[in-house]
Order: sequence, then structure tokens, then C-alpha cells
Amino acid sequence: MILDKEPVKAVTGKKVLPAVATIAVAGAMLVAGLKLAHTPVSDTAYKSRMDAKTFYANQGKDADEENLPVIKGRLEWLRERYGQPPADFAQRLIRELEKQQRLYPSQTPGAVPAEGTPIWESIGPRNALLTQNGVTLTETDSGRARTILPHPTNPDIVYLLTSSGGIFKTTNFTSPRSLWKPITDNLLTTSGGAMSFGRDPETIYLGLGDPFDFAVGGVIVKTTNGGTSWSPYVTLGNAKIVTDIKVDTSGPNDIVLAGTDVGLFRSTDGGATFSAVPQISGSPLNLFAWSLVKTSAGWLVSVADQTTGISTLYLSTDLGATWSPVAGSPAGAGRTTLGVGAPGDSVVYAYAATTADAAQLDLFRSADGGLTWTALGITNRAPTNPNNDQPTMNLMAGQAFYNQLVLVDPNDASRNTVYLGGQLSSAKTTNGGLTWTLITNWLAQFGLPYTHADFHAAAISNAGGTPTLFFGTDGGLSVSTDGGAQWDSSKNKSIVSHLIYALSTSGTDPTRITIGLQDNGTRIRLGATGIFNQTIGGDGFGTGWSQANGQFVLGSVFFNQIQYSEVIPNTQRKWESARGINTADGVFFTPLTTPTAIADPTGRVFFTATQRFAYKTTNGGQNWSEIFRGAAGTVAFRGTVHNTGVHPSDLNRIAICAPSGNVYITTDGGVNWVLRDNKVSGYDGFNASVAWVNDTTLYIASENPNGQSVYVVKSTDGGATWQPATNGLPLAPVSKLLVSPKDASGNTLYAATWLGVYETTDGGSNWHLFGAGLPAVQVSDLYMPADGSFLRISTYGRGVWEAKLP
Repeated sequence: MILDKEPVKAVTGKKVLPAVATIAVAGAMLVAGLKLAHTPVSDTAYKSRMDAKTFYANQGKDADEENLPVIKGRLEWLRERYGQPPADFAQRLIRELEKQQRLYPSQTPGAVPAEGTPIWESIGPRNALLTQNGVTLTETDSGRARTILPHPTNPDIVYLLTSSGGIFKTTNFTSPRSLWKPITDNLLTTSGGAMSFGRDPETIYLGLGDPFDFAVGGVIVKTTNGGTSWSPYVTLGNAKIVTDIKVDTSGPNDIVLAGTDVGLFRSTDGGATFSAVPQISGSPLNLFAWSLVKTSAGWLVSVADQTTGISTLYLSTDLGATWSPVAGSPAGAGRTTLGVGAPGDSVVYAYAATTADAAQLDLFRSADGGLTWTALGITNRAPTNPNNDQPTMNLMAGQAFYNQLVLVDPNDASRNTVYLGGQLSSAKTTNGGLTWTLITNWLAQFGLPYTHADFHAAAISNAGGTPTLFFGTDGGLSVSTDGGAQWDSSKNKSIVSHLIYALSTSGTDPTRITIGLQDNGTRIRLGATGIFNQTIGGDGFGTGWSQANGQFVLGSVFFNQIQYSEVIPNTQRKWESARGINTADGVFFTPLTTPTAIADPTGRVFFTATQRFAYKTTNGGQNWSEIFRGAAGTVAFRGTVHNTGVHPSDLNRIAICAPSGNVYITTDGGVNWVLRDNKVSGYDGFNASVAWVNDTTLYIASENPNGQSVYVVKSTDGGATWQPATNGLPLAPVSKLLVSPKDASGNTLYAATWLGVYETTDGGSNWHLFGAGLPAVQVSDLYMPADGSFLRISTYGRGVWEAKLP
């Protein structure tokens, strides 16, 4: 189907779409064989409210990252890409995963694969010797943490739930080199929401669905053997995520309470079934149940109304069966995190944002189990050791919706020892909030020890006799055994949970890798090692590495700000800033495309795109020139990670994903462009990736989460017409396509999906699961060297993997 047969140089773009940061699920237990009608959904209904001008308002392009609305920018970018997903998404992915596991039982993690099956091997990041972000640190990070569960009696057993890597477990935590193992790789998703012990530490209730990403969620599973096996999935109504889980063990059966973005759910049969709590759920209510604690008055939950932005505390005195609002709830509160030293305490703390989570409100204290509250007035108060990053106790700063941590020390009988964490710092009081002392800094400045920015989780353990503090941040785990005076990040070693957007490999040395990560910078691996050092801070996005000679390396940050290096950028000072890109037109994520060595024998050519411009560099990223300019005020290109495809042997042939199931194609290096409609029946759009085979054959993949029957389409006439090429692929979003350079026929391709990697050897007529041992994780990028000797991938939550090819 041809939208415009005539060449165009400037075209009117279209808007891009509304979405939420997570995905909804519907129903209770999965109904086998359930068929749900497909309603086509547009990918152009929402335009991100976080453009470059808004992002840099009052700060400028050279502003420090801590002063920029990075998290809001990321969530807006995700909304623009994915739109409003349907309530059946998790059900569909459960069915797809179960179908794939039935088809390929020997290829699931832990199974014995058939002889000759390529084996996926995790290659890190497992460690870092160098972390640079304006300063140089010798710290190790992992991906974003959600919940920390230390074993109550065995100090060597600790469980860590990560936002997109699932649960990691160690059984030798007190040793100098703790070894962590993933225990949820066989589940529907590695996206973690919350977890809690049951009546014994072998029983864990796990809620899937991270609150701060676009992920599969609203599902509960249970283990009774420390993670060796898991129960069937139980979905929680129309929930998208799981914010908190707590368990009441006072009766004969575990009573499980699960907070979600559509209210509160309760199980009275040990998690086998859940029911929505009528007072805190259901349409037309838009209630977000953030935090649960058991106090002397009963069970307490903080519930934010997403329509008004106002939070209310609810109390249950009958083990969660019925709930009533607390008349004395802190006034003017938004998202609120609750803390007690031990279940049943009369002293309770509430760390609250303002209405609509615009800023930090205050820390509140209750002495009667949460019935009445006193504001402690900490926000504008100076700590005992103020600094330029933290002159006051406004720890949440501009991310009150995102970073909240409160931990009450159970070893203090008065419950006056409290720890708080926010954006850049954490603090401690030993007198119930009268005075505070900063105990960490995100860059180990001002004489304070290092703990990564953005605090989400905390725990304290007395197992083994030495009280141990655990903080969970965007950089994983931080541990203290002296009350917070010193902190150790080395326990992140072997936790492979980084959230990777993009991957590049040197074309001349395959052991050299660069990756872009969510809030863990741009990292470089040099040599066959699990060590990936950070040499650009903040959020790392698109990357590039010359294929012909390995000479140039590219990294990037927000809104098409590109860094380049003509030497191995093993330190931050070796990066330089690119010139020539209209970053005011940029997208939050910066895409980068690297041509093959055949197409670019100089190793100096790379491509990027903004909303309405496409750019090319011919000198290794130093200077960029326009090759496409869309009409002012339009959106020409979709802001995906891999929106540009370049012919494997001809730099003049370029295709870029556009909204509404369209693609821009040039065959003369950008002098003229044609806009083609690549939709077919069952393919709605949401174009994510373009792959050229030769002059006439192209493939396009869709990342549509809304459900469709076709996820890859193929053209054999240069993009004029398109056909489905999807048989055998799971009905799940596809992030990238890669044509194998080893197959001269061009019939071998790989697809990075949300349920693994798939391969076709017959030009898209049939696909099958590729390789054995890969978790059901969102695969974000694909790379294969010119000799086709291996396939390397990055994932959003489970690091980098590779499989050797015969």
C-alpha cells in the first residue's frame, strides 16, 4: 500500500501517543483458550509533555542531571511510544509464554537443551572498577531495587527484588564475595513490583509489575521453597502494577494484602485467590494503594487518588476485610510511604509528598498506631551537616513521586531512630526527627560515603548478631553494618539486573562493548570480562561503535546530545560533544545507528533522528548534517530506540520508522524521501525497527502492546507493498530486527521480543525460539559480527547475553 508515490523533502508529521508507565491486566485466574477481540489502536494520540524546552527549563543544556526532570522525561517518552494498553495485556502474555514453553520446553532456563541448540550465556555487567560522573569513584552498581528481604535468622540468605531483573538470592551474603543467583527467570516477566515473606522465610509472595516502567504487571505468584518453584499466576483485576505486599500471619492461613494502581486486593487462602477490597478499589475510583504496615491499631494503607492527587490513610481492624478512612490523615499529602519498626507498633511514620506529588510535604509521626498524626516539619530544616546538594531536609526534591524511603530501627525501643532516603541523599535521626544528619551522597562528596541516587527500598536485619542496614536505589544495593556511618556497594557484584536500552560492539574486537543504561550511565567493557565501567553518567541511551576499524565510539544522553571518542573512552575525559544537531527538536531517548563495515569502510558514518530531522555524520560523530527536515510543528519519526535502518552495503538506502504505520525511505542518501504505508491487516503500526536485506527487501517490526496478529511485515519491492512475515512469532512487542550477515540469501533474521529472541531462516515465513536458557525478559538490542560467529543481545533488566553460532 502506497501513501505517497512522489518523493518528498518535507512532510507533515503526526502526533504520538498516550500511555501509562505500566501495563494493565484483567480478570482473576487465567481462563485457558479465552479469546479477546482486537480493536485497532492508533500510535499518534499522545504527544509527550516533556519536550527539550520543558526539560531544560531554567537550567540549560549544561545543567547537572540532578536538577533535571529525568524520570518524568522517561515516563513521558514511554507514554508517547506505547499508548494506553488494554486490560488484557498480561493475560495475553501469560498465554503466549505458556504456549512458547510448551513448544520449546528444552529451551527454558534450567532445562536440558537438545544437542546443537545455541546456549545463551550471561556476560554481565557483574562488576565495575570505575564509575565516572564528573567525579571518579571505585563503586559497583546494579539495576533499580524494589524490595529487600533479609532472612530473619540466617544472615547469609538475602532476597533482592529488582525492577526489571526479578528476584536475586544469595546464600553467602556475609562472605567477602557474595554470589547472587536469579530465581525468577522462568516467570512471565522479570518486572518486579513488591515481595514479602509469608509465615516462614521459605514462603515468598511476589507481585509482578514495576511502578516506574512500562512492564507486564498486576500478577501475584508464590513460592514455598525459597524460589525453587513458583505457583500459577493470579491476576489482580485490572491492575497494572503491584506497589506493596504485606502478609498477616496471626491466623491459621496467610492473609495477603496487595497494593496496586487500582486499589487494594486481599487473599484469605494463602494467595490462591484475591478479591478487590470494595472500599479501596473499583470503577470509577482511581486509587493507588502505595504502602502497607501493621500497627497497634490494625492494618494501615496509604491510598492516593490519581484524579485529585490527594492521599488518604485507611485503617482495617479486621485483618483487611473492611477499611475506613483515618480522619486524622496528614492533610495535603500525595504519595505517602509508611514505616514501623516492627509489625504491631504504636509508633508509625509517614513520609509524604505534596498533593499530586509535586514536592516533598513532610515526615509525620503517630504514637497511636496511625489514628492521629503530628507533622515534624523537616522539609525546610537544615541537617546538622548541610551541603550544596542537600542544604535542607528536602530529600525528595523534584522527584517526590519516585524516590521515597523510610526505615524505622527496631533496635531502638523508643522508635526514635529513623532513616530517610530521597533523590541524592539519605539522612538519619536518633531523636525522633528533632535533628537530622546526612549519611550518604550520590557522588561521595562532602565527606559522605557513596550510595547511588534515588532511594526506593530499605531493610534492617539482626541475624548473625550485627545489625545490618540495606538501602535499595536506582543503583541497586548499599549495605552498612555500623548504623550508616560507612556504606558498601560491593554486594552488587554478580547481580546482573541493569536496565539496558542499547548495545554496540567494536567491529574489530568483539570483546569491546558499550551499553546505554537507565540511570547507570554509558558503560564500556574492554576484554572478555564481566566488568563494565561507567564513563558517562546519568541515563545512557543510544550507542555506536565503528564496524570497519573500531576507531570511533559514540554514546548519548537526553534529547540527542551525543558524545564521541576517537580513542577507547575508558575515562570520562576522552568523550567530546557532537555538533550540528538541533537538540531542541530532540526526543528524550537519543537513537544511534551504526552501518556495517561494507556500507561504511571508513568507520566514520553514523545516523540519528529527532522528531522531524534525520542526521548523518561522516567524521565519527564530531559534526552532523541534515538529511531530512520535516515541516515545523510536526512529528516525522517515532521516538523508538532503533527507528533507523541502513542498507547493509549502500549508505544511500535508509528507512526511518514514522507514526501511524508509515516509514520514510530514501534511496539517494536523503535527497528525496518517500513516505510508505507499511500496515497490513492485523498490523496497526507502532513501528519500532527497520531492517534492510537488499535493494528490494525490507522488514519492519511493531512494538504495539495493545494486541495484534502481525508483528513483522516484509516488502520485496522496496517498500511499495507489504505482507505479513510473522508466523511462529509470539504475539508480543518486537524491539529490533537484525539480518544475519552470515546468510548470503538474506533469509535469516532475528527478532528481539518481550519474550526472548526468535529466528527465521526462510525470510520470515516461519519463526522459532532461538537459543536456550534466556529468561522471559524484554530484549532491547541485537548485535552480530560480520562473520556471524555469535549473536549478542542486551536486555532491560537482565544484562548482556550472547550465544555462539556454528
